[in-house]
Amino acid sequence: MKLIDKVAAQGEITIYRKDDADRRSFLKGGTALKAEKGRLIIGHSETGHHHVIRAGGVDVMEMPAPTAGIRLLRMIVADPGKELVHERGTDTHEGIGLPPGNYEIRIGREYDPYAQLARQQAD
Repeated sequence: MKLIDKVAAQGEITIYRKDDADRRSFLKGGTALKAEKGRLIIGHSETGHHHVIRAGGVDVMEMPAPTAGIRLLRMIVADPGKELVHERGTDTHEGIGLPPGNYEIRIGREYDPYAQLARQQAD
């Protein structure tokens, strides 16, 4: 496991430490992520190998996307010992240790211009 300093990445997920953020307004305007089977799924995988953080002592909110193609989450970690893990037994990403603090998580999305073009031509 590596410990985040300012920025860390795990696959399509990039995490930015934002400890200078005002805690009172940091999560405003978002929708709370709900725990599933005791974990918060930060990045979904079609194969079930999700990027997750164990629930408890963590608040995660999905925020309105600042730009098309980006999923934006904001998170406050209150408990020490939290880690973002990739649920895959082989060929997995290294875990990222998350000390207490504020974090912004950006999850890249793919854009297929041909799919968009096909939708534009449909009537």
